[in-house]
Amino acid sequence: METIQLLGSAMGIGFVSGLNLYATVLTVGLGIRFHFIVLSPQFSKLGILGSPYVLIAAGVFFLLEFFADKIPWVDSLWDAVHTFVRPLGAAALGATAIGSVDPQAALIAVLCGGVALTGHSAKAGTRLLVNHSPEPFSNIVLSIGEDILAVVGTWLAINHPVIMFVLVLLFLIAFTWFAPKAFRLMRVEYTAALALLKKLYMIAHAYILNYRQRRLVAAGTNLSIPVGSSSDSLAERPSARHWSEGVPEHYLHYLDHNLPGQDVSSCIRCVAGKGIKGLRHSLGYLQVRDNALLFVTRRSFRFRNYQIDRTTIEDVHVKKRILLDRLILRANGKQQVFSIFKYPPHIEDLLRLLEVHKKTR
Repeated sequence: METIQLLGSAMGIGFVSGLNLYATVLTVGLGIRFHFIVLSPQFSKLGILGSPYVLIAAGVFFLLEFFADKIPWVDSLWDAVHTFVRPLGAAALGATAIGSVDPQAALIAVLCGGVALTGHSAKAGTRLLVNHSPEPFSNIVLSIGEDILAVVGTWLAINHPVIMFVLVLLFLIAFTWFAPKAFRLMRVEYTAALALLKKLYMIAHAYILNYRQRRLVAAGTNLSIPVGSSSDSLAERPSARHWSEGVPEHYLHYLDHNLPGQDVSSCIRCVAGKGIKGLRHSLGYLQVRDNALLFVTRRSFRFRNYQIDRTTIEDVHVKKRILLDRLILRANGKQQVFSIFKYPPHIEDLLRLLEVHKKTR
């Protein structure tokens, strides 16, 4: 029974840390500080969480997460940043709880980190699904529910570890079914965050170079490169590039041998969304051909593709979002959606190639 209690506390702390690490630390710390939580001797090392310095730091980050979690797509960006923070934080909590350097402590740390990763994956995947809903209230309700679950789960993990052990086991069983979708969504989230950061970096870099060139011109320096041309070279228009640039070699090999086609105008990295039967949330490449749009992805260790006849496209428009832009097509009366990364900026080029009226909402 003692082993079950130890595992229940470790797995419970790992799970709630995956949902909200700062709420977990703050809950345990406040509980210890005000004697709402009485630690058993085996968890006495967690008493450090009651330190004022730990409580202040946890409180500040909890407030940041509290507000970031309520804003669509900002919550996904926050989750992307915390993909490694939460599991590592949970592992640190597990190691601190044991308070010794031995195989048992290492096992508990790994267990906490692993369960935290599953909890984080389920949360991040659910958030990405909810972010596609047109209204913002579902994000707020879900975020508040997660905060409450983090607090209640922390209390259960400390005071009723056997109950928490059973609940976490049930969650892990359910997660085995959800895992493929969760990790696909985490991959999308991570890639989208990197694309957004790269876009911001390129904008800042181009602005700084242009600013320096203007200063040199104002000072009378003779420049061989016209002012402003550096930004064009740094952010070369997608239409001026060959369509295969940046496409992985194994994708090119598949396209050449299985789906040969001529007059390819462009190829962009994107995510299949609503209406792409059997491939939703898959990361792949959308190829613009003369007669069709061809989406190719690798799923379940094999390539799969989806084609849209360009003559059937009735309308197309773009919805700008913080993390991913949505390209919405209507073909044969059905809506089909692709999520486009922020960098490189291919959407305008794609719309021009489709030669369909653009409506931005």
